[in-house]
Amino acid sequence: MTDGEQQEALVKRAEDEREDIFRRYELGLDPSNVVDSWENPSFEVYMKTDRYGFLHDERLPTTRDAQETHRNNVEVERVRKWVKMLKQWPPPPDKLHKRIYKGVPDRVKAEVWMNLLNIHQSMEKNPGVYARMLQLARKYSTETRQIDADVNRQFRDNIAFRERYSVKQCSLFNVLNAYSIYNSELGYCQGMACVAGVLLLYLHEEETFWALNSLITDQKYGMHGLFIEGFPKLTRFIDHHDRIMSKIMRKLHKHFTKHNVDALLYAIKWFFVVFVERVPFSLSLRVWDIFMLDGDRVILSMAITILYLHKDDLLRLKDMDAIIEYLQVRLHKNFGYSDDDAIQALERVMKKLKDLKLDVPPPAKSNEFPSRKLGDFVEADMEKKIGRRRNDYTDAEKQVITDVISRQEQNAIEVQSTVSYETSECATVTLTVPEDSHSIRSSLAGTSVASHGSSETMSLEDNNIHLRTANMLQNTPQREMLLGT
Repeated sequence: MTDGEQQEALVKRAEDEREDIFRRYELGLDPSNVVDSWENPSFEVYMKTDRYGFLHDERLPTTRDAQETHRNNVEVERVRKWVKMLKQWPPPPDKLHKRIYKGVPDRVKAEVWMNLLNIHQSMEKNPGVYARMLQLARKYSTETRQIDADVNRQFRDNIAFRERYSVKQCSLFNVLNAYSIYNSELGYCQGMACVAGVLLLYLHEEETFWALNSLITDQKYGMHGLFIEGFPKLTRFIDHHDRIMSKIMRKLHKHFTKHNVDALLYAIKWFFVVFVERVPFSLSLRVWDIFMLDGDRVILSMAITILYLHKDDLLRLKDMDAIIEYLQVRLHKNFGYSDDDAIQALERVMKKLKDLKLDVPPPAKSNEFPSRKLGDFVEADMEKKIGRRRNDYTDAEKQVITDVISRQEQNAIEVQSTVSYETSECATVTLTVPEDSHSIRSSLAGTSVASHGSSETMSLEDNNIHLRTANMLQNTPQREMLLGT
């Protein structure tokens, strides 16, 4: 067999596999669509389904307690106010801000999200586009196999996604495949399945497609830069997260550095999917509401809020594994604060970061946004068509590896830095930095090295955050500690 014939055979095999996967999703729950037993976990061990459809190994309470009754009464009243406000959209900004930070009731969340993301307008401007992208995906998508695998893993503890080839699983599969064609420069990245999955809990299939597009391409949210090869926005946000930590949470920052806890180890899912599966789902939804209103600066502020609220526990943990397990697992099961308390703390953190001019990271570079026209079909190259894995790294991937090494070197420097600590987070910190110090990674991160620095006094007391900046030093380079990806 010649090389050309071999390639044709491989392309044909990939096409047949893609068609078979699409056919199974098309059949859905039809009895003829036989699935392996492991793909449909039993419901019997679960006794409780929460309001969002997630299953828990608990018995349902026999009666409602006074707190639950009060919460239900409050939500009924909020629904009434939201219904009235939605009829007069858009409302005054201050009123909308106040309502969203108090929480968007489930019964109106779909309409609120559609308004915040301008989904109605997107659908009106692009009639038939989603259906056309889905048709092209069935014929040409090179991401189908990976999407199929991820759909089968997404939210399997939620009743909407638990059954193989359920309506929501099929919708998730369709949305991700269609979007891989619509935004051909991005294609598909695994974090997108979780983002689309959350949207599908409240929106219909085509609505989810356009909501996902808004979150990815709108500069207010800019998730394209998180998912594109090289993850430039992740790099930029982790850099800024570390910059904030080094200024207002120095003790915890040094503790993390001492135990080799790079922000990359705990913040990827925070930033990629806006805290889903890292904090209780009810709290992550509250953050999503605020994220859709105020944009991506919310993600940085929420990350700092989580670390501040739990800093005492984190400082007591003495190794990397324990710290990561606490941030990735324990907080999801038991956050330790009510949703209302956490959001109030978030709002205060956002205000104080704004006062310190730390709420917004350095501006994005052009590689964080699509450069190709959305919706234009671009046929994949032969390597992608046949599903052959690359043996070498791209330039972006090589840069990521370089960044990780640089970060490790910077960590070693950080541990040996001349830093004076008191016993609390209110410590006065003195940093000695050479005049020519600069970040090896500033180019990739899209940041610039400022020509000033500061010695600051910060205090964080209970849930009321007081940040005091003193003794601004002139003519000293700003010290940037940039984290790797």
